Amino acid sequence: MLYDGGESDILDVGQPLQIPIPTLPEGIYRKGNTGPQVKALQSNLVSLGFSLLVDEIYGPKTAGVILQLQQKFPPIKVDGVYGPQTKASLQTLIDTHFHLVANPTDKLVLVNRVNGLPAEYVPPDLVVPNIPFAFQEYDPKKQMRKEAALALEQLFTNAKQNNLSLIGVSGYRSYERQAQIYARNIQISPTKAQFSAPPGNSEHQTGLAIDVSAASINYQLSQSFAATPEGQWLAQTAPLFGFIIRYQLGKEAITGYQAEPWHIRYVGTAVAQIITQQELTLEEYLGNSR
Repeated sequence: MLYDGGESDILDVGQPLQIPIPTLPEGIYRKGNTGPQVKALQSNLVSLGFSLLVDEIYGPKTAGVILQLQQKFPPIKVDGVYGPQTKASLQTLIDTHFHLVANPTDKLVLVNRVNGLPAEYVPPDLVVPNIPFAFQEYDPKKQMRKEAALALEQLFTNAKQNNLSLIGVSGYRSYERQAQIYARNIQISPTKAQFSAPPGNSEHQTGLAIDVSAASINYQLSQSFAATPEGQWLAQTAPLFGFIIRYQLGKEAITGYQAEPWHIRYVGTAVAQIITQQELTLEEYLGNSR
């Protein structure tokens, strides 16, 4: 059959239809509001990866998502009410292509400034590794996911066999705890935003990362750790046990964070050795940018 129409009438069934996302609404909206402006807001939230029903009703779920997002932008008032400041912050997330990760339990999950974890995400298999910590009392930050914890125990045992003494400082961190730390850091110094992770954007929430230190620097998290025997050994040996130095010097533009020679991330032995040997970041290995 011959087609005698213009090209604007041709539907290419091989390409998915791209449904445009409406612009963020102006005004102030809170629980109880309804209508197309609320729908526009909800559509934008869904485009960022939040699980939300686009029903034009500003209910508890919509307010809860807004509360989460407000925590990322102190000193915005965390009240669940959408207004001009929240709109500007949401637009920033949209402009930087932020989205929630779809695979939070994957040991290769990429979490950085534009790949976030849901506020409600808690790793399913948190345990306390049998290693020395910088403090005696129980704290949730002693926890890691089971596979990473077992690997960490082996790493620490190997360090001890080499007459090196590593110590755990901070492992798992909840969304709420990260929100507190981030707000405090920003209050102390607004420039800390470039060094501190907003809630949901910290690898600590995955349960696959831990900060470590040594007695030689008084258990501090310091750039000087890289020059210590423990820090040098860790950079060389951690990949054999499945860990990488996540934030490398000279890679700040890729990872979005300053170099942290104390922050190790579990990715499994095969991937860790490839990343280290080829001097890659996790972003580069996965073919993503922040």
